[in-house]
Amino acid sequence: MEEYFEYDVGLSFAGEQRQYVEDVAEGLKGRGIRAFYDKDKRTELWGKNLYDYLSDVFQNSCKYCVIFVSKEYADKVWPNLELKSAQARALKDDYEYILPARFDDTPISGLLDTVDYMDLSQMTPQQLCDEIANKLGKQLRERYMPPVLDRLHERLDISGDAQLQGVAEHHARSFFDILLRMTIEERGAVLSMIRFGCPADLPRNVHMNADLLSRYTGIPKMSLLRVLGQISPLGFDCTFVRGDDHETDLPGDRLGDTHSFYLNWVNLSIGPDHEFALPALVVAAEMIAGATENFCEEHGTSFLERLDFSQLATVTASVESHEPNL
Repeated sequence: MEEYFEYDVGLSFAGEQRQYVEDVAEGLKGRGIRAFYDKDKRTELWGKNLYDYLSDVFQNSCKYCVIFVSKEYADKVWPNLELKSAQARALKDDYEYILPARFDDTPISGLLDTVDYMDLSQMTPQQLCDEIANKLGKQLRERYMPPVLDRLHERLDISGDAQLQGVAEHHARSFFDILLRMTIEERGAVLSMIRFGCPADLPRNVHMNADLLSRYTGIPKMSLLRVLGQISPLGFDCTFVRGDDHETDLPGDRLGDTHSFYLNWVNLSIGPDHEFALPALVVAAEMIAGATENFCEEHGTSFLERLDFSQLATVTASVESHEPNL
């Protein structure tokens, strides 16, 4: 599996060029490209140690880093911190991690004159977006959450409610982050329960026959007790209910059992008022349904195994095809 990056591209710039860069950030978002743009992270950045946070982003969290070179960039402290972090990453990678884009010909320490660059005096923000998209190329998406989740909003019927959209986005990205941290067994059990379990008791829980869950996951029933019992620190509440023996008119002993798992998830990173307005488990259920909608079970499972939620955005959604790849 390819190395995971939270962002496809990081945007490092001086404030004087913010309008141009903001247009680039919006253009990338409209193409389904995950860009680190500081203004989009205003709430997340609030109260953080920016030195540590930005150093980590530009050294570890992006697949590429676009440096918007200008006189102001060369003179400012924070852009230089971002550049040094990007350069530290470039030293250990065997591909062109730093992508210079110049507003002027100001020399930048550590950035060789021989490195090819984009001339922004001859390029609109949308043209630069095209070049970044070409650099990223087409690839099978893995561990991917779109920057805009408009199809998830439609599924939740909140397209006209900005506040609930914010809650849904927070739940969705929290659930995605939790899936990334899970073991393969934990992830398989949770995704299978939410995908194939009975939703009749939503938003309180989803439930599923224990033997059926074992068949879907390939995990023995007794092992499922262990797997589902160790995810409570992530906000999950799982209960194993032993079914009663029901009388039957048929002779002999009744075969099989009705033991079931009941699963709930509460987003621990959000306040109870928001959880009440839009329960986290409902969002998780619609994420999984939306990620696999209109696909056969095999293809839908492939999306979830890759943690590819591209179907939740119009710009990244695809149509199922059984034609061989040429």
